[in-house]
Amino acid sequence: MEQVLIAREVVVKFFKRFEVFILPVLKFILGWVIFSGINSIGNMHDAVSPLTEFASPTLLNLLFALLFTVMPMNMSWIFIIVAVTAQLSANLELAIATFIFLMFIFLFYARMAPKESILIVFTVIASHFNVPYLIPIMAGLYFPITAVIPVTVGVFVYAQFEEFFRLMSPAAATAATAADRELADILTDLPDAFAGIYTTVAGSLLDTQTWLVPAIVFAMVIVLVHFVSRQAIDFAKEIAIGLGCVMTIFGFIIGVLFAESTVNIGTMILGTVICGVIAVIIRFFDGVLDYQRTESVQFEDDNNYYHVRIVPKVVMTKSQRSVKRIRPENLEGSEIENLPDEE
Repeated sequence: MEQVLIAREVVVKFFKRFEVFILPVLKFILGWVIFSGINSIGNMHDAVSPLTEFASPTLLNLLFALLFTVMPMNMSWIFIIVAVTAQLSANLELAIATFIFLMFIFLFYARMAPKESILIVFTVIASHFNVPYLIPIMAGLYFPITAVIPVTVGVFVYAQFEEFFRLMSPAAATAATAADRELADILTDLPDAFAGIYTTVAGSLLDTQTWLVPAIVFAMVIVLVHFVSRQAIDFAKEIAIGLGCVMTIFGFIIGVLFAESTVNIGTMILGTVICGVIAVIIRFFDGVLDYQRTESVQFEDDNNYYHVRIVPKVVMTKSQRSVKRIRPENLEGSEIENLPDEE
């Protein structure tokens, strides 16, 4: 165990030393994943596509990821919304509806809570890779209780994108794409097209299979993990992670039994266990506490009485060993002096 703690300390010190370089690299990777997914939609209008033909898709993803790295989060949201709208521009009605929908989220939430709003992006990405169970656990550990809002929005956005992709399919398309119609015809058909999109979105709001069950389960997990992890008990955060995994599994099982959710139980259990292990690893690198040295401190001032529980962190830079040195002049008393090993 000592070697594991020493290795952890080396990794943590390396991260803190080069944090100014590592964080932009991580944000660049996140931007690459986001815009690679957006640019793979491939439903762009002929009038817009020449703007992206000056470079290869890989170079475009690189350029967009670099811009995402240097821009503040609010500007990044605008950039993402514009990129998604451009990718859906072949179906003008769908592009406008998506733009209004995403701008509504930005203006009424993301703009006011830029740090928490990143959970919307993480939830969509995790859902795309079929591992969304990590997000509510980490949100409960490291975000306030209001993290329920962006995670719920992320689940809903991902569900709506699946519906929008279904609308883009040739079989479900209406009269023709925007590329084959005059502007006057497009404007004339907009009310009917918006009515169809509104009906689709309104119907999905009541669809418990696609988003409501996951949103409710994730909200319960966030609340549970948030409150348990902040209790004054030993291994509170680790217990919170375990309870969050149990809540996730039982929540989806109940959803399958009573709400006809389409979640695959076996895949869900395996994914939850894997996400729980990942959460424990992240927690391990975040901090290791020595509960054997826990102390309670009590003090007061003129107005308040304080009772503080102190749990020191484990910090190891080298193996902790002791050397027993026997002094020859004190052999009769068998006096032994314990000295720390000097390495």
